[in-house]
Amino acid sequence: MAEINKEKVGKVFLVGAGPGDVSLVTLKASELIKTCDVLVFDHLANSELRKGVAIGCEQIDVGKSPGRHTMNQEEIGKILVQKAREGKKVVRLKGGDPFVFGRCAEEMIALNKESIPFEIVPGVTAALACAAYAGIPLSHRDYGSSISFLTGHEDVEKESLRVNFGKFAEVGGTLCIYMGMGKLDEIILKLIKGGLPPEKPAAIVSQGTLPNQRKVVSTLKDIVKDAKEAKLEAPAIIFIGNSIGLNSSNNWFEDRPLFGKRIVVTRPVGQVSRLKGLLEKKGAEVLELPLIKILPQEDRKLIAETFAGIATYEWVVFTSANGAREFFDVFFKAFADIRSFGPMRVACVGEATAQEVRKFNLEVELIPDRSTGEDLAQALVATESLDSANVLVVTGNRNREVLVGLLETVGHAIVDTLPIYQTDFADVIDAPDRAKFIKMGADAIVFASSSAALSYIEQEEDLQLEQGAKLPIHASFGPQTSDTLKENQLSVDIVAQDSTLESMLEAIENHFQK
Repeated sequence: MAEINKEKVGKVFLVGAGPGDVSLVTLKASELIKTCDVLVFDHLANSELRKGVAIGCEQIDVGKSPGRHTMNQEEIGKILVQKAREGKKVVRLKGGDPFVFGRCAEEMIALNKESIPFEIVPGVTAALACAAYAGIPLSHRDYGSSISFLTGHEDVEKESLRVNFGKFAEVGGTLCIYMGMGKLDEIILKLIKGGLPPEKPAAIVSQGTLPNQRKVVSTLKDIVKDAKEAKLEAPAIIFIGNSIGLNSSNNWFEDRPLFGKRIVVTRPVGQVSRLKGLLEKKGAEVLELPLIKILPQEDRKLIAETFAGIATYEWVVFTSANGAREFFDVFFKAFADIRSFGPMRVACVGEATAQEVRKFNLEVELIPDRSTGEDLAQALVATESLDSANVLVVTGNRNREVLVGLLETVGHAIVDTLPIYQTDFADVIDAPDRAKFIKMGADAIVFASSSAALSYIEQEEDLQLEQGAKLPIHASFGPQTSDTLKENQLSVDIVAQDSTLESMLEAIENHFQK
């Protein structure tokens, strides 16, 4: 073996990705994923975690999952060794806990053999998480005082039973069987032949901790039939034991109002997280399909001229949340103190835009009842404060003509526009969840702007759903977006009462609860 330069050798982290729900990933695992040079992953690790890697991180799919095997264990070990020898920080991301049927021991031995430094980061194992999310107790002092973790097939290539299930029928307590769906009939038969009563409580949790989680609670003699009728598929955990019969009738995880719904959000990269979080808390699975991108449009001469006369404006009008964000980003590059903003009165097109302004403890004096440029102009005119007044309109490169025209012609204001950003269509080919959307479709797709709707329409050929995929309904943030959808022969099924994320969430929830 070649001599290793210990000063240059990297390090491998064997990291548990948890059972599926990304909020169950440990803080240490999350930090390592964000900072690694190489991410080696399999299909039991939630793909959402890969979105958090740093720019330039090399991602290697080793394709290990039950029933699917594209790279053998020896090849994976060689990759880990090779990348560490290149001086890289390597994260080997494994579903659940790396030491619970995760073949971590084999990778650890390969690293030890080559003197590669490594760390092991535990994860929440699937049996514990799936039981908790399904309301199934694994132990009870009167019904089950032991828990056994078993594997239906340890050998992914052969899918063969290695556990003597007949012997475990004598153990008692609760049995938690991983990777057993492919051999379910055989496992159940061996347990009954081994002495477990056919009426013993049993359950299966499929896709545990994820928005498409499903469970069946039954008995040992009926669990195979019930699982087939429910069309449960791997990955799944099989639970057998008296404590299973104590499962809760209150399905805290599955009873959330949007559980089982797949919602597509189309906001620009970097602006998805809050809406996504709100939807996920209600139980939805969220796909990211950014259809527009926000680019700074810094005309330095115009910005300098505007800021030089900032105190001369009587009104500043923000036409979008993006505009407000970009404006204050540029503002604080020019001024160190918010007091330089001056005595201007502030008007915003909607509540979401106003929220961006209020972050700087500025009072928003005017918000129209409807979030449109025309309604904003009419509300400003109604204040009777515009005649010969200097007004600054902070805007993007779209949809400003109506607003400015009304302020000048009806309100007789002197209007300056500051185009602080530009909206452009994002290439949907690069969308992180495009492939999943095409394959599975969605229950709803949310459009936050006319630009997003137009981008969707223009790139329709790149978003053709596969046969059998669910055709989504359309949710719109406001009248202009709704008009754009209708003008292009797309239905408008859900409309937010105002432009806030909370309003959209409420509208989606109300629609599906009907």
